[in-house]
Amino acid sequence: MQEKTVFITGASRGIGLALAGELARRGWRVMAGARHPAGAYALQRAAENAVPGSIEILPLDVRSDDSAQAAAEEAATKVRSLDVLVNNAGVFPEVGSETLEELPLVYFETAFSTNVVGVARVTRVLLPLLSRAPHPRVVNISSRAGLISQKEDARHICYSASKAALNMLTRGMAAELRPRGFTVVAVTPGWVNTEMGGPGAPVRVEDSARSLAAMIECLTPGETGQFLDRDGKRETSAW
Repeated sequence: MQEKTVFITGASRGIGLALAGELARRGWRVMAGARHPAGAYALQRAAENAVPGSIEILPLDVRSDDSAQAAAEEAATKVRSLDVLVNNAGVFPEVGSETLEELPLVYFETAFSTNVVGVARVTRVLLPLLSRAPHPRVVNISSRAGLISQKEDARHICYSASKAALNMLTRGMAAELRPRGFTVVAVTPGWVNTEMGGPGAPVRVEDSARSLAAMIECLTPGETGQFLDRDGKRETSAW
């Protein structure tokens, strides 16, 4: 049986960390990208507790061309191909209560450099490895906060705008890569109890990761370009 391989960005904490552990338990070989591997203690423990070699930790800052290229080259020394790329790395720069006048404009640059440009950067350097898989999949971790039709308040506008842009990037990548056999989707993991989601979030990170892993394993080409929930169901809300 051919080894199943996945690259996960932002795997040092939160959803990325939980998803790395869950997919490793399901028999996947995980390339886990982390900005600071030496300080990624939870990820290191996950790798130690997993089947030996099932979680490989790679340095990756999605904001850097050099870092992304180095991570792609290192991944290529470990696996022949990648079945799945999960673009999970993300930032949430605002408190949420800032008015437009108070909002530091650098927050927009911070959100877009990671949540949008970082996705494009990592995806394109990993295309050669993904292209070698029989059914390559790109899963962009998005949010309902990016649904333009649902926006009725002014909170977290930088994060929301970046996720709306990520959804558009997903559509564009899906259209370009469909003829090459790729499936590209945007997925909302739900409001998850992580450092980013906050303690009031109702979804446990382990439950979100379990659903996401099952969804990844069941993705079909017919779903490319869609916005899905973590169970793989197409969102009925207008984008």
